[in-house]
Amino acid sequence: MVILQVIPAIDLRVGACARLLDDYQLAADVYSDNLLEQVNIFKNLGAGKVHITDVDGSFSGHLCNLRILQEVVRDADVEIQLAGGIRSMENIDTLVSLGIHQVVLSATVLRNAELTGRALAAYGRQVAAGIDGRDGMATIEGFETSASKTVRHLLDEIIALGMRDIIFTDVRRYGSMKGPNMESIGELIESGAADIYIAGGISDYQTIQRLKEIGVSGVIIGKALYTGAIDYAKAKEMAEA
Repeated sequence: MVILQVIPAIDLRVGACARLLDDYQLAADVYSDNLLEQVNIFKNLGAGKVHITDVDGSFSGHLCNLRILQEVVRDADVEIQLAGGIRSMENIDTLVSLGIHQVVLSATVLRNAELTGRALAAYGRQVAAGIDGRDGMATIEGFETSASKTVRHLLDEIIALGMRDIIFTDVRRYGSMKGPNMESIGELIESGAADIYIAGGISDYQTIQRLKEIGVSGVIIGKALYTGAIDYAKAKEMAEA
């Protein structure tokens, strides 16, 4: 039986749970000012893992919101997968010691093979790769700048280093509710050497089913959960059927 993980997503901005608008503009809709409360809502719906993107960290280039993240790790009985602002081994050490279950390394870090290798040697699958793409090219620094590499090229490089958990976000589809780019996702799945998780544009159950069928390991869903387009419990039940 193929089981697809359905992971709810939270964008954390200035301590509040925010939903970024299309194309990663800094303007955002705030839907909760209590991160712990929002994480517990997802937990009570059956989520065992929650993906948090520290938007402040993504754009500033350093760790932010550590106090509130520490509170969530301490008081919420779910695994936290964290992305945003992670630029050094010291950052990774800090987050793991804080209790973050999985630290997501961005293209900025992944291009540093020595640092990525050290992180993998120290923590194994407690570190994952986060690849953000726009029109087939990998992006960096808050999703604004091209890394001058194709998504597939960067994927092949980090798989060669030993990375096994890959989160791919299509910047063009993030928050759009237009559905993911299935063609580009299919090309990533063809690598066959990693567990691929998809974020961006997932807005209906049919898309979740299709992603499951082509071999995606998990989906990270944000806006569709908050608008009610997708019911988390129903999506989870379908993904595990």
